[in-house]
Formats: sequence, structure tokens, C-alpha cells
Amino acid sequence: MRLLREYIRALLEQEQEASDLEASKGEWVLLEPGDPRRERVKDDLYAAVQATYAPIGGHLKVQSPGDLDRYTYWVVADVDRDPSPDVAIMGKPGEVGVKMGLAANDGGPAASAAYKDMSTRLRSGGSVGGVGGWWGELSGKPAYAMLSRGAPAVEDEGQVRRLLAGDDIEWHGEHPDPDAPAVFKAARGWYTRRIGGKSTTKIIVGSPK
Repeated sequence: MRLLREYIRALLEQEQEASDLEASKGEWVLLEPGDPRRERVKDDLYAAVQATYAPIGGHLKVQSPGDLDRYTYWVVADVDRDPSPDVAIMGKPGEVGVKMGLAANDGGPAASAAYKDMSTRLRSGGSVGGVGGWWGELSGKPAYAMLSRGAPAVEDEGQVRRLLAGDDIEWHGEHPDPDAPAVFKAARGWYTRRIGGKSTTKIIVGSPK
């Protein structure tokens, strides 16, 4: 009887998880600390993080599912047939809004498109669950994706330095590569800083408060 009860309880938990996600199928949901759904989706989101950041050797600050708790806000969506989340954007709140620190998806075209659309919306002044003021550093393809979709760049050097809280940067304004894409040249907020021993040219894209 004990094994039967445990089996039934496991089935009920699975049904509850599915109902939680099915209720918001195709919609973005804000999961804050204390929301029980965070624990139920944590392993799936960690798998998506692993897949997303594998080409660059993994996410430096997320080495286990528990590391996702470093981010206060989880914005997630389920965009396919299964009941698990397929795409997530995570960030930490501060005095000037929410700094994006992680974005992941399962690699499918629907999840990839959903991420680009939602990231552009949030960076352009949108909100989810009443939380707005999203911003974050970008470079390379992610920067191209957001800027080409019209997300705003932070172009004031003083504001960039304040947002980066004293990090040592080399300010450029215009992109330093003369062969950079036109969408990069149109933005005037570029800077270079060292991350993990490597110099990277970045830009802040978003709408800090």
C-alpha cells in the first residue's frame, strides 16, 4: 500500500505540474522566489541553459540547477506540445531596473523566436508580471538580433559606467571595427572590457529606469 500511495502521489504531482504549465501555454510567466513552480521546472531550465551556452563552454555562473536561484526573476514560456518550459530570461533587480543575466531556450525554432521577441519587448520598455526596466550587456549575434529589431541601446557613457558599477571599461561610442555591420555602426554605446581573461566589445541594450 505504501508503494501504491507513493506512486499515486507522484502521478498527482506530475498532473499538477502539467496543469500549471498548460494553463499558461504560449504565454510568458514571471516566477519569483517562493513560487513552487520554480522547483518543478528548474531541471528543465538548467538543461536549456546547458544547451544554449555549450558552444562557449557553458555559463560561468550556472554550474548546477541550484545556481539558477541567483536570479530573482525567471520569465519563462512553454511554446510547444510538452508541459515543460522551453525558453527563459532571468535577471536581478537593482536601483535602475532589472539586469538580465541569463537567457536560454531548448534550441527549437519556436523557442528561439519567442526569446528574441520577448527580449526585444522587455528591453524596449515592456514588462511582465508588473516588472519592467529590463536591460543587459550584449555582444555578437545577440546584440545584432536585438539592435536589428529596434531595441534601444544605452549610448550615454556616464550612464553606462553607472550601470556597470565601476567595472573597468574602454569606452568607444562608435563600434571600433570599421567592418562592423551597419546596425552596429548605427549604435553609439560600444565599449570593451575583459571578461574571463578575454577582451570583449559590448553594448548595453535595454530600458533601465
